[in-house]
Amino acid sequence: MTKKPLVIAMAIALSSTAISAETFAQQAESVAEFDEVLVTATRISEKASDTSRSLVVIGEEELQQLQPASVAQALKNEANINVSNGPRASSQGIEIRGLGGQRVLQTIDGARQSTTSGHRGTYFMDPELLKSVEVIRGPASSLWGSGAIGGVVALNTKSARDMLDEGDTFGGYLKQGFETNGDKIKTSGAIYGVADKFDWLINGSYNDSNNIKMGNDQTLENSGSERTSGLMKFGWEPSEGQRLQFSGRFSDTDELVPSNPAAEVGRSVPLIQRKTQDKNLTLDYGLNPTQNAYLDLNGTLYWNGTDYDEDRVTKGQIDSTEYETIGFSVNNSSIFGATRLVYGIDGYQDTIKTVRDDSGQAGQRPEDIDGKTTVWGAFAKAEIGLSDTLSLEVAARYDTFENESINLGESSDDNALSPSLGLVWKTTDWLTLSARYDEAFRAPSIEEMYSTGTHYCIPPIPGFLPNGLCNTFEITPDLQAEKAKNKEIKVDMRFSNLAGNDELAITLNVFRNDVDDFIEQSVSNPLMGIPGLEQTTSWDNVDEAKLTGFEFSTRYRYEQTRLMLNYGQTEGKNNSGEYLTNIPAKKLVADLSQAVMQGDVKFGTRITYVADQEQMPESYGEVYDSYKLWDVYMAWEPAMGTFEGLRVDFAIENIGDEEYRQAWQNLYDQGRNFKLSARYNF
Repeated sequence: MTKKPLVIAMAIALSSTAISAETFAQQAESVAEFDEVLVTATRISEKASDTSRSLVVIGEEELQQLQPASVAQALKNEANINVSNGPRASSQGIEIRGLGGQRVLQTIDGARQSTTSGHRGTYFMDPELLKSVEVIRGPASSLWGSGAIGGVVALNTKSARDMLDEGDTFGGYLKQGFETNGDKIKTSGAIYGVADKFDWLINGSYNDSNNIKMGNDQTLENSGSERTSGLMKFGWEPSEGQRLQFSGRFSDTDELVPSNPAAEVGRSVPLIQRKTQDKNLTLDYGLNPTQNAYLDLNGTLYWNGTDYDEDRVTKGQIDSTEYETIGFSVNNSSIFGATRLVYGIDGYQDTIKTVRDDSGQAGQRPEDIDGKTTVWGAFAKAEIGLSDTLSLEVAARYDTFENESINLGESSDDNALSPSLGLVWKTTDWLTLSARYDEAFRAPSIEEMYSTGTHYCIPPIPGFLPNGLCNTFEITPDLQAEKAKNKEIKVDMRFSNLAGNDELAITLNVFRNDVDDFIEQSVSNPLMGIPGLEQTTSWDNVDEAKLTGFEFSTRYRYEQTRLMLNYGQTEGKNNSGEYLTNIPAKKLVADLSQAVMQGDVKFGTRITYVADQEQMPESYGEVYDSYKLWDVYMAWEPAMGTFEGLRVDFAIENIGDEEYRQAWQNLYDQGRNFKLSARYNF
């Protein structure tokens, strides 16, 4: 193809012939090893190379190889994705392109996970129960509504039909793992089967760990935990193209940790015995007749409940926090000639109830919260084939949301329109160029708008503060939703048979995300103007954040040798040109592996380099140092013979026992760790 400027080439392509409807049906065929198929993150099944979004897919093979203790750890090697909240797995979160917490939406089998509360963890799923993890890097409110201004983390759990070989009707597995760092024991197992039109699965896991050792053999006190998780699924397919599925899952975590697990115990961070129970029930219905291009219907009804029970052992106080979400989603995909239309409606209601015990500290604790959030949304996305090489994606979503504080008798409501536009140009068989624009929003939470009571207190200081000083919350009923406008360009290259039996995939994404009305917690009204003696706390809309950066990924396979390189960097500034906090340092990950013995054995090594983080506000005196990590891993899974059905994974992480800390984190991360697991399928 003759090389021409992008704008001219697009204009020429617009006048070419339209593609046929069969193109959509062919998209799921002939998937290369490096071209994964997404299931839920984009709300349709599509190949990663066919979308203009920046995507990551971690499959079951990689999950087994990594042996992660949390969902966040499963993504730690990906460009512009970072683990937040320190090394305690139960509290770890995910940051995408410098945005985390409530700015990254989590879904499980298509159901929203809305739980968010202070410093508590919100990723409860044991990776052992997962089939895959899909990530959208960048805003996705046109698909998912509130919360997706940083991206989406979509978790997909296992099912019986995924795990059984063709022709089998019953199976199961047992798995035992051990890690030297923290003396962690990991046990899991499942049984599953298919009987005519029915299938079922019961999957469970148990993890028990002691205190974590950081680099140079330092111990992180109060970092052990115990977790039990379970998943059950029952499916019924009464006819071809029709499926009804019921699933339930739970996670129970028991741990003695600081009230802020991303820090150490201190005067303002008491030690607590925290018990976290997370439960979910989901009913799914799918209808996709093979000869009907207009009907690919999916409906989901779900309920989530999360309870945090906390014994503040050093204070003699008992706290509780209860979250509950009930929601639904209905969407359909239709093909009209060269256009695929995806459209749907959804709604959910979040409720939160808290009890803050002030025994022995009368008037010095936050007051109870009793509130609810109600959201309704409708969306539509059209993928239009303009020619054989050019396609256009147009999408929009409209949401209405209301926050109500029942105990205060206050309420507020608002609405948001989230449009997006994407253009994909397949210039040749090996090069695809795309550009997109997305607007997104995050509605403020009940806690951000209606927290009351005391945030913290300063003890009496004789001669200066004889009565001490307490900082109290102020409500902000006029708090505005955060808004994002993201511009992105993607280059995707795919090659095969360059030097024989090989594949090469190269992807580059460049982005600029402008976030307005950023919501941040701030303390103000200092006594006599003295910093540190602030008397009020509130959540406020602050200046615009400008996030600019790119991620680069390349993967190459020559026969049984594989090389992977991931690099990501993000720069964050406010509208005054000053650097923002909480922006991750530049990160490069290189992974080289080799399979031998017809693929029965695989061994590899991984190098991670994280640069100095020197981009910070002028008033911030600390610089975060660079660090290098070296891991090795091996897997043995014989395809036949006496040990068929057995898989053994072994890894050594942080071989050099590097003492390192990620930028903006309070705690140093985990030191050297030996991992061993054995799984037997029957």
